[in-house]
Amino acid sequence: MNQRRNKRNKSKSLYIWHRYSGLFAALFVIFITASGIALNHTDGLSLKNHHLSIGVLLDQYQVQQPTVIRLFNNQGRSISQADDLLFIDANKGIPINNTLVGLAHLNDWLVIALNDRLLIVNSDSQLVETLGADDAIPNDIVKIGIDHDARVILFADKQAYHLTADLSLQQSQQNSEINWSKAEPLPAVTNVEIGRRYRANVITLEQFLLDIHSGRFFGAYGTLFFDIVGGILLFLSITGVLIWFKQRGKQQDNT
Repeated sequence: MNQRRNKRNKSKSLYIWHRYSGLFAALFVIFITASGIALNHTDGLSLKNHHLSIGVLLDQYQVQQPTVIRLFNNQGRSISQADDLLFIDANKGIPINNTLVGLAHLNDWLVIALNDRLLIVNSDSQLVETLGADDAIPNDIVKIGIDHDARVILFADKQAYHLTADLSLQQSQQNSEINWSKAEPLPAVTNVEIGRRYRANVITLEQFLLDIHSGRFFGAYGTLFFDIVGGILLFLSITGVLIWFKQRGKQQDNT
C-alpha cells in the first residue's frame, strides 16, 4: 500500500514539474517565435524607424544623457542638437557628426547651418536637400543670419556669402545690419526634455528585438539564461517520455 502511494506521489510530482516547466518553456517559445517573425518583417513593420523610449530598458543599454546640447529658435521653428543627433521641430533625430551653427529662412525653406554643410527643410519639417563640399559650401561655417534685404548670409573662411534662391553661394560684403542666428539659453526643463528625446532616439526596435532574441540584452547573464531554458526543454523531453511510458503501462494493465 505505502509503496503504491509513493509511486503515485512521485508520478504526481513528475506531472506537476512537467506542467509548470512546460508553461515556462511555452512562454519562451512564443516570445522567440513572435520576435523572430517580427524580425523577418523588419521593413514592413518599420522597426528601424521606431525607437525604444522606456527609461529602464535604456538604462540597461547604458544610454547616457547628451553632453552637448544646442538650441536655436526662429519664427516658430525649433532646431536642437544633442551630441550626434539633430532634431528638427518635433521630428525624430537625424544622425550628424557636425556642429549646429544656426538657422535662417529662405522664402518657404528653412536653412539649417552645420559647420560644414547646409540642410534645406520644407514647411513640413522634412529634410529635402543637403548642400556640402560638392556644392561649394565651405567647411568652417561659423554663423548664419539674415541681412536687411532678407538674404541668407553665411560667414566662413573670414568671408561673408549669401545664399541665392537657386541654393548657390556668392561672396558678399559683411554688413553690420545682419541679424545673426544665436543659440538660445537652455532652461533646466528644456535641457531635460531634449535629453529625454535624445535617449529615446538611440536604440531602434529592430536592435532591441535582435538583442532579446539572441540573449545579448541580458549581457553576461544571457548565456546562462539560454542554458537554463535549454535545460528546461531537455527536462520536458525526458519527463514527457517517462509520462508516456507510465500512461502506456497503465493502459496495458487495464487491458
